[in-house]
Amino acid sequence: MTQSTWSRILLVNDNPGKLETFKSAMDDAGHDVVGCPTIGEAVTCAQREPFAVAVIDVQCPDETSVELLGLLTRKNNKIQVVMNAAFQSLNSVKETIHGGSFTYFEKTDSSSNVLNYAHRAFRAFATHSIEELQTGMATRTAALEEQQARFQHLVEHVQEVFWIALPDHSQLLYMSPRYETVWGRSCVSLFDHAHHLWDAVHPQDQEYVLTRIAEGKVTGFQAEFRIIRPDQSVRFIRAQTFPIRNDFGEVVRMAGVAEDMTEQKRVQDTLVKTERQFRQSSRMEAIGTLAGGIAHDFNNILTAILGYTELGLASVPKDSRTQRNLQEVLTAGHRAKHLVLQILAFSRQSGQAKRPTPIHTVIQEALKLLRATIPSTIEIRDSLMTQASVLADPTQLHQVVINLCTNAEYAMRETGSLLEITLADFEVTEENVRSVSGLRIGPHVRLTIQDNGTGMSSDVLERMFDPFFTTKPIGEGSGMGLSVVHGIVANHGGALMVDSQRGKGTKIEVYLPAIPAPVWDGAGDQGTIPLGKETILFVDDEETIVRLGKELLEQLGYTIEVQTNSLEALNVFRHDPQRFDLVITDQTMPGLTGEALSRELLRIRPELPIILCTGFSHIMTAEKAKALGIQAYLMKPLAIRDLAPIVRHVLDKTLSPLA
Repeated sequence: MTQSTWSRILLVNDNPGKLETFKSAMDDAGHDVVGCPTIGEAVTCAQREPFAVAVIDVQCPDETSVELLGLLTRKNNKIQVVMNAAFQSLNSVKETIHGGSFTYFEKTDSSSNVLNYAHRAFRAFATHSIEELQTGMATRTAALEEQQARFQHLVEHVQEVFWIALPDHSQLLYMSPRYETVWGRSCVSLFDHAHHLWDAVHPQDQEYVLTRIAEGKVTGFQAEFRIIRPDQSVRFIRAQTFPIRNDFGEVVRMAGVAEDMTEQKRVQDTLVKTERQFRQSSRMEAIGTLAGGIAHDFNNILTAILGYTELGLASVPKDSRTQRNLQEVLTAGHRAKHLVLQILAFSRQSGQAKRPTPIHTVIQEALKLLRATIPSTIEIRDSLMTQASVLADPTQLHQVVINLCTNAEYAMRETGSLLEITLADFEVTEENVRSVSGLRIGPHVRLTIQDNGTGMSSDVLERMFDPFFTTKPIGEGSGMGLSVVHGIVANHGGALMVDSQRGKGTKIEVYLPAIPAPVWDGAGDQGTIPLGKETILFVDDEETIVRLGKELLEQLGYTIEVQTNSLEALNVFRHDPQRFDLVITDQTMPGLTGEALSRELLRIRPELPIILCTGFSHIMTAEKAKALGIQAYLMKPLAIRDLAPIVRHVLDKTLSPLA
């Protein structure tokens, strides 16, 4: 019998694919594995040599399987047998494995699970070997030497660090080679300087660990702590010690096992981070839906306010008190319009037109404003390393930069320091796409805004994008800035990453999809308000809106027929399809939505020009409207200067810049 047999694994699996996968995983982990696809072949192997561990997974175990178990235990009465739950149906299993130890497991397709079973079995084997070592310490016979050889060979194949020391750990008697991999230090120095084992413990954890060692001189101890390797990397360790006693019950040795938990800790942290992002995303989606519904009703109200105010201005003398009062109403209405745009940005449904925008020019414009307003005690350092373009609303991008930078300024207001703005290309690949939630594979730009101000606690980080949440005093912050930023970035197909520590500052990264550089700019001058003589069917379920639309468009020279019921509007059109030159319809209506009505109208008359208007819609976008055959898609509220050019463009078969 050779020493290597005491670390060998017998792997039996009647599924060839699983056998190959599991054997490969065990080989990669450094184990000596003998794989058998049948019970018969396993019996042949067991007749030749003993095994330390057997992992048996067969569909229908029979008496031949029981014969294999008996043979394995006769060869090595300390063998650890791990078998699938199907063996529980065989009554003779327990009587057969009378000397060794056995456990059951459910069917598994995971090689990592199988490795875990094997590792646990090896640990159990090691415990039995230590017990044998304890009972044989007094005799130092040839049998003891063989047991020591088995133990030595075994611990070299266990993935954990293993050691034997005096009860107070003042001297180390044995340290497994795995120590050099985990601790990153040589085993040799430990035998002269046992304290080196604990000197590597992180300074913040040392007092805790040394206390646990002192308390565990008789009973052993358990502890989780960090170590610092020579390369300054940090590893998370879970350690446990247990006593070895002589015939008189005195503790003469202390055995220890340490497991590297770094990867498991990283996975746990990733799961916690992902869960936090999911909760945040769900919360933002729910609040965004509510905000969009409010915006829809508010836009209808604003349409009436702005429209009738314009009509009033056109009918009163210039420079009169009434004219000035109405102008103030109009100004306030436009302010409210911009407020609704912020709500829509937050709900990811902003209807503002996006166009190819070199993002570095937006940042440069924002920096001009920031340098004039941020105190001189704060240095602004920018590094714009790309001139890539994004498909975006420049005004909203400007708002993102201003909001993030003013928040950074507030965090450094008392102490002053450095505000860094960096813009760079960033390629999202299959390897890093999971690290930034919400991104797709492809070219992006990354805007980084970093300060070294007060930073944020974990509780503040959890709620930082919640609307109306603010850490500023009353009167200094509304709590809407970062919520709007979140909505704008999401609406542009991007994502946000935040890294902040209390007292160390904050770094916010904004990722946006990059597009090829634009070769032309479609924006143009609207000029004066165009007139017309065509006939228009105007459909909206709000009485106020249809009366306003009729009056506004009739002032421009058009003949208008209005309908507040989409089904009746469809019947009117069916009666005389050629009567109307254009249809303007709302999207959200009972009966038929604007989308459904447009489909029916185009089925009757495919070349019909249609303008679709909405205050807010979860299901309709400009791209979807265009694919449907609708010439223009407009967001309410609309003033006469917004609506008139679009109507004229559509009637003249000219592409609208808002379509």
